[in-house]
Amino acid sequence: MQPTLDQFLADRLDEITAEVAGEIAERVPAYTHLRAREILALVRDALAAYTGARDTGTVLDAFRALGAGEARAGQDVRHFESALRTGARVLIRRTAGAAARLYPPTAEYVTVMEHAFSAEGRIVQAAVEGHRRAGRRAGTRRLPTLVSEN
Repeated sequence: MQPTLDQFLADRLDEITAEVAGEIAERVPAYTHLRAREILALVRDALAAYTGARDTGTVLDAFRALGAGEARAGQDVRHFESALRTGARVLIRRTAGAAARLYPPTAEYVTVMEHAFSAEGRIVQAAVEGHRRAGRRAGTRRLPTLVSEN
């Protein structure tokens, strides 16, 4: 019996995670502070959204929280978004390759790829939104301090 796309990718999760981490380290050297365990969880969530195996709402919430945490840590949103898009390219490539292997280009393959591209865009948007919101809140909290110091 042939595995589902989600199972196929889950069986390769460590390999895919290593590839994502390597690509980010190579392309966005300023953005290599995430631990392997964090990247693994993010890759697992994103792949589940890409394949349609998991509700994207829950995944988007996780990426919003990631963005907010990165903003609170002072991470530059440009580096953050670049790292997300770099990782997403790896995941899209892996999802497309797995889908082509399991479902030769058919309506199923096209559906899988539509899910993947749609999820990628929403995941990056949610994470950047979380980053920006947290950055605005942090800036608002700092404003009274700056005003009182003058």
